Order: sequence, then C-alpha cells, then structure tokens
Amino acid sequence: MHYAISDIHGCYDEFMELLKLIHFSDRDELFVLGDVIDRGPKPVEVLQFMSMQPNVIPLVGNHEYIAMKVLPGLLQEVREENCEKILTMDFLKGCQLWFEDGGKITADAFRRLSLEEQENLLDYMQDFSVYEEVTVCGRDYILVHSLPGDYRNAQKQDYVLEEILFSRPDFTGDWKGDVTYILGHTPTFKIGEEYAGKIYVHDQLVDIDCGCVAGHNLGAYCLETGEMFYVPRK
Repeated sequence: MHYAISDIHGCYDEFMELLKLIHFSDRDELFVLGDVIDRGPKPVEVLQFMSMQPNVIPLVGNHEYIAMKVLPGLLQEVREENCEKILTMDFLKGCQLWFEDGGKITADAFRRLSLEEQENLLDYMQDFSVYEEVTVCGRDYILVHSLPGDYRNAQKQDYVLEEILFSRPDFTGDWKGDVTYILGHTPTFKIGEEYAGKIYVHDQLVDIDCGCVAGHNLGAYCLETGEMFYVPRK
C-alpha cells in the first residue's frame, strides 16, 4: 500500500501510533509531505526514525526549508575569527523567524546530538524531495507540501520554491482533472471548522494536514483505497 502523512511537527508518539494503526510494513511505501520538525516535542526522533526507513519518502516543507538555511550555522562554534562570517543580518533574521515559528525546539534537540548525528541528519534533510509523482491503481498523483493559489490557472508557469512551500491553494476552486494533488501545510481547520482534525477532499485535491500539533489529529491517507486514518494528539 501507498500512504501519505504530512505536518508531523515533532509529534513522534502520535506518528508511531499512526504507523501501527495502518499496519505499516516493509511492503508499504510512505510519503511524508514536509514539516516533520518544529513546534512539537520530538522533532529529532521523527527524523531519526524516518532516516532509517528506506520505504519512507520525505518531502521538504517550509519548516525544513527555513531550518536548512540557519541550522548548519547555529551548530557551528562561533569564534572571534568567524563570527562576522556566520552572524550576518540575514542569518540572525532567519534565526528569529524560525525560532518564532517553533524552530527553537528543533535547534535545542540538534545541539544535544553528537557531531556525527548532526551531520547525518543534516545530510538526510538536504535530500528531501520537493514533490513526487506516482501512479497507483491507474490513478496519477502529485504529492507536495503545498501549492500556490493560482496553480490551477497557470500550470505551465514556473514557480520558485518559496511559492510552492509557503503558499496556499484555493481549496474551494475547480480541482477536477486527471491528476489528484495530495498536500499538507494548511491545517484543515483553517479551511473550515467542520473539517477540524479531518482530511479534506475536494474534487482531486486532498489536504492531509489535520492539525495534530495544534491539538487535533495526525492523519494518514491511503492512495489505493482512499481510506483515512487518524490518531488524536496526546
């Protein structure tokens, strides 16, 4: 089976429980659609588990994107001879933005790791995909962290990475077509309170960010069957 999960945000215990619920095994494939880290209590544990599973395909989210801009610098030893090179205004501004959005939890967890563990996880995060295209049971899917709001009206337009990761699509627009888009980034309670904690499906658009770290559920979506699985935030 093929499954998709998004926006784990350090909710390791819920992630492990959800994998048990779907009976995830070596015969399955799991797409994790970004925002693995930050905000929740165990971001490093989630990364370490994922990095050891060859059948888990990680995609980059906006939180990983920001982290990879500042985390390598934060982990360096700042000395008199390199402080001006590391502590630039862009770097300090990036740190502030990241910390304000839950990044301090991840940074503190990384600092407790050995140098080898830090390097291994940074290398792992560097290889996260931007999107994945798969065909399952004759249906075509694009899995991505998010999409720009005008994506359906300008599919041939080139978008920069920030637009893909930080934008939000028109969830109520026309998403009929031959391709199903599965994404996260926008907690479904922001689409409507009636969707809080639930996977949102509209035409060929599926939002699987159920807002776990905000106190709702962590959700998984099965591409073969369309089944939805939930584990509540503990």
